[in-house]
Amino acid sequence: MPVFEQGYRPYHGEFSRRSSILAMAWQNFRPRLRWWVWLLAAVLLFYPHLVWAVSIFITNMVAGGAGGGVSATAASMLGDGAGWTAYGFGVDPNPALVGKALSGQSLWLFWQILEHAAVANIVLPAVAAGGVLASDRVSGATQIYFARPVTRLEYLLSKILCTSAFSFMVTAVPLLLLWAECAAFNPDATFILNTWMAPFAIVGASALYALWASSIVLALSASLRRPVIVSVCAVFVPLLSMGISGAIVETTQNKMWRLIDPTYAMGGLTAPMFGGELPEWLATPWLLVPSVVLPAALFAFVWWRIRAVEVVT
Repeated sequence: MPVFEQGYRPYHGEFSRRSSILAMAWQNFRPRLRWWVWLLAAVLLFYPHLVWAVSIFITNMVAGGAGGGVSATAASMLGDGAGWTAYGFGVDPNPALVGKALSGQSLWLFWQILEHAAVANIVLPAVAAGGVLASDRVSGATQIYFARPVTRLEYLLSKILCTSAFSFMVTAVPLLLLWAECAAFNPDATFILNTWMAPFAIVGASALYALWASSIVLALSASLRRPVIVSVCAVFVPLLSMGISGAIVETTQNKMWRLIDPTYAMGGLTAPMFGGELPEWLATPWLLVPSVVLPAALFAFVWWRIRAVEVVT
């Protein structure tokens, strides 16, 4: 049965040249900015972002007083140039690795923090915007939307922007602030020149993470009625895939099964944007299945469910 089974009288008048996507996205986003959403975002940002921010500040102070000794130590771990390999070393905020990144020779630091935020990337949109489609179905707001000069594409894009905005709250926004912190406290005046691509890579990679999270949240929200159930399922499914991936890898000793884990899949997809190389077990076309093909299929499913509204009374 269609998600929006109630009929409506479609709009046949003239459409404005001004898109209503941003206005609809804001109307969906603003009411969901409640105090507990900010509290959840703060908890999710404690690690990795706050911990890494402190590590960056301390490393900058040590590097400034030690004549670059920290960066020299890290050279043996990240290599002599800007190249690095994803998942090739530890992921803790090691001062040596941070120092190497702050020398401006590598964008590894920003990719690593973004990869750490993969779980928060799905948790906040799932909890805050789980009912972004389900609530429209229950309240009948969809019939009101489509009885006005709003196309289905505009409606879907507004929902994607809404869920993506919550994702950006724990990915792009804090990462850009961390890059600004690095630039402000770095004793090397050439840091900005050496890492000018970082903001573009951060925004682009965060957009991919946001689209991945949005596809899951919207697909569930288009299928289930209760926002609470949508939120629980949207958080549980990625965590379940992470657990299954880890169990299979431990049993078979085949790292390719890490691709089931969305954190590895999205990390592998975005690593080249930060100048990273993929290990052999991750450099495979199968990487695109969980990171690109699956979100595209979920968006197609949502589009199909929304088209089910087209019933003339």
